[in-house]
Amino acid sequence: MPAAATADSTRPDLALLIPSYAGGGAERVALFLARTLAESGLRVDLVVACAHGELRDEPLPGVNKVELGAITEILAAPAWIRYIGRVRPRCAMSMIHTANFSAGLGARFNSEVPIIVNLRIALQCDPAAQWWFRKWFGFGMERFLYQRAARVVGVSQGVAEEAAELFNLAPEKVLSIPNPRRSRDASMQIAAEHEPWFDKPVVLGVGRLAAQKDFAMMLRAFAELVPERDLHLVILGKGPERAALETQARELGLADRVFFSGFVPNPEAYMRCARVFALSSRNEGFPGALIEALEAGAAIVSTDCPFGPHEVLDKGRWGQLVPVGDSHALALAIVAELERPDVGHAARRDERANWMRRYDPHVITDRYADLVRTVIEESGDADHPR
Repeated sequence: MPAAATADSTRPDLALLIPSYAGGGAERVALFLARTLAESGLRVDLVVACAHGELRDEPLPGVNKVELGAITEILAAPAWIRYIGRVRPRCAMSMIHTANFSAGLGARFNSEVPIIVNLRIALQCDPAAQWWFRKWFGFGMERFLYQRAARVVGVSQGVAEEAAELFNLAPEKVLSIPNPRRSRDASMQIAAEHEPWFDKPVVLGVGRLAAQKDFAMMLRAFAELVPERDLHLVILGKGPERAALETQARELGLADRVFFSGFVPNPEAYMRCARVFALSSRNEGFPGALIEALEAGAAIVSTDCPFGPHEVLDKGRWGQLVPVGDSHALALAIVAELERPDVGHAARRDERANWMRRYDPHVITDRYADLVRTVIEESGDADHPR
């Protein structure tokens, strides 16, 4: 790790901690914030527990990368505590649950550095998706740690309200800031080898291939559609359940109709080509895939899972909401979209334009920048950030 000066003039205004460079939605948001907060005038250290993942080579002009060299994410806490003790950032912020745990420990060991903890998923509704530490010990340890945080940020209002109750937090310490939509300068070209998938109308799913996203339910819903409709199902993402999902697709007789892409850098390009975008999650915090689907102008169906879809889709105004785990309801909602006259992606983008302004990158950056500066001022740091 490069040496870091501790003089007040060179202390970072913000140390942003993430577990790795994995290509998930939370990591993408963290890298976006590191870059845009640096552009806003803050001195930013991006602190990474484990230096691996698809986003490692992402350009971050103006951001100082610090790699802790931890063997695993959960074992990064000692290195993180040493880092904040030595560098003394004016403010620290964590993203993703393992990083939040380390940040919470940092708040206990270094009380002079105010900590902001980000919570990005519903915490209680799906025990199968819970982090192993919570399965063994419940939420008591996190409650003990997060009560020392300067702020706890929920990625949706539902997540923020759940955190306030679960961790017994003072209301003034809890707020909600959503994820931003992606930059409009991203490529809108799908990979050439994937173009044949779109020779037929496509139902598109996007997300980590894990139990939380419940792609198994999506496959069951799609199996109800294919006897009478010539469709393809395309699923973008990687994860531990890929082999099981491929086996399920074969068992359902869908092997020639279902395609798994693995990681793709810009899912929105695929959303602009899909006939329907479907989200089958059991729980979320604030699903970035829905933001991208709205931005792409896709027709949308989604489970009404805790907590994001209801908020993102404005109670169903911008897409159909169906019960969690109900493959038949999801199939019926997709059929309804297929039978509805297709106004096209461009028309839907225009219709949603005013709604989407709340997710503009500069709006979200300004909210985080204001939060960081407020927390620093409250800490009594004499050398305020620029």
